Amino acid sequence: VSDHGKLVFKKGYGLANMEYSIPNTTDTKFRLASLTKQFTSMLIMQLVEQGKLKLDGKITDYLTDYPKAAGDKITLHHLLTHTSGIPNYSDLPDYRTFERNRYKPADLIKKFSELPLTFEPGSTFAYSNSGYIILGTIIEKVTGKPYEKVLQENIFTPLQMYNSGYDNSYKILPKRASGYDKWNLIYQNTSYMDMSIPYAAGAMYSTVEDLALWDQALHTDKLLSASSKAILFTPYKNGYA
Repeated sequence: VSDHGKLVFKKGYGLANMEYSIPNTTDTKFRLASLTKQFTSMLIMQLVEQGKLKLDGKITDYLTDYPKAAGDKITLHHLLTHTSGIPNYSDLPDYRTFERNRYKPADLIKKFSELPLTFEPGSTFAYSNSGYIILGTIIEKVTGKPYEKVLQENIFTPLQMYNSGYDNSYKILPKRASGYDKWNLIYQNTSYMDMSIPYAAGAMYSTVEDLALWDQALHTDKLLSASSKAILFTPYKNGYA
């Protein structure tokens, strides 16, 4: 708990690992899932501010091999606001058959890029992880660096978020919480998912203490100018900014 940027209370609750009865602390590392999207959005806006991207730029302006029928009319703003009409790949019927496998972003994009759009870009809102996979790939394309490294250089290092990063199951990561599902009030170990699957849509890990640093930074212009931040925080459709 922080009050006007000052930490006033910190404590962990519950178990980071149920099998060994290891308690959660405020520096326990958790997967963030779709909280990753706000970090991806910040990176995109930083690149817009640097003149390397345009919010009204089309997918095909940056990924020249993306199918032109859709890629020529879907903008970065559509992707950021879930108004692109691109089907959500995690809703595909065969999703459970490939979520355990390692994919390069370009190969993951091929899972949905040829599918028909579900609506005309910009006309409505439909939550789509697919858009953020494309955004992560565009970040890599224009920077010439892995998404993971851009996150580190542009956000984590400046904010001293030393306990945050891009999760990889094979890495030995101290104080990483184990994952659980709950069925009929009974906990069980969650199924495995390769972190290349959520990628820029959901592969981050962090701690509550690091997220407090992130929250405080959003009240300043340390990462982004006030004018760009206003764009970042302005809702488009369905209250999604």
